[in-house]
Amino acid sequence: MVDVVQAIQSAIEIVGRLRSFSKKIDETEFRMLLADLSGDLADAKVEVAGLKVEIARLMEQNQELAARLGQRASDKPAVSDGAYRFEGDDGHFCTACFDVRQQRVRLSPLVGAFTTLGRWECPSCKAILS
Repeated sequence: MVDVVQAIQSAIEIVGRLRSFSKKIDETEFRMLLADLSGDLADAKVEVAGLKVEIARLMEQNQELAARLGQRASDKPAVSDGAYRFEGDDGHFCTACFDVRQQRVRLSPLVGAFTTLGRWECPSCKAILS
């Protein structure tokens, strides 16, 4: 990327030198082509600068996603009583919410007659787990 910027900068400097030579030559077409070349090089330099900013943004996003992926890989739950348990957390968590949305949703225990349906209810997705 740096080589491209340096090449464009060098070409712009050459255009400047050619302009000084063009003062000695009185050809309108030469001057028009030189002006077009200078404009195109300036546009290319601006575009390269924009691309550098975009690459930096994408690299930062890539690092963030890699960190999240590493966190997800190290955040493996254990199955206990039909629900997920995480090391360092007390309580049971919804398997559906974690598997689909990567959210830890603590389950509520079912009480009374509802225990025939299962043992836990998710307050988010309303899943009943046994």
